[in-house]
Amino acid sequence: MSNQKVGIFWFYKGKVIFSHAVSVEYGLLYGETVTGTRDHAEYWEELRKDGKLNVLGESLREEYFSIARGRVVFHKDTGKFSVYHGNNMKKTDLHKVGLFFNLPEDRTDFEEDLHYCDLTDSEWNKIF
Repeated sequence: MSNQKVGIFWFYKGKVIFSHAVSVEYGLLYGETVTGTRDHAEYWEELRKDGKLNVLGESLREEYFSIARGRVVFHKDTGKFSVYHGNNMKKTDLHKVGLFFNLPEDRTDFEEDLHYCDLTDSEWNKIF
């Protein structure tokens, strides 16, 4: 691997604003995938304690899901990467995430995942 990374990210105002990324060889094995070593909720609290969330407006600091976020994983069985993201990211945003994690364009899939979606209560009710 040429320094490709896996992990979590938050995207705000056109860039990856926070992340916890590790090289694939240092990620956690989870079935046939390699994922990062941190989760969003835990890492958000660390960012809060370190004062790093102060770059956000006060209302956006409340919850880790207040801004667009996602996760990058590597699939050992296929040699491909997946960027799991919500419904609030554009194609150009996703391209920037790919560059940030140093992902190969020809082996990276971008997959909208409900876990990361920004939906209203009525939208969630239609799903469940």
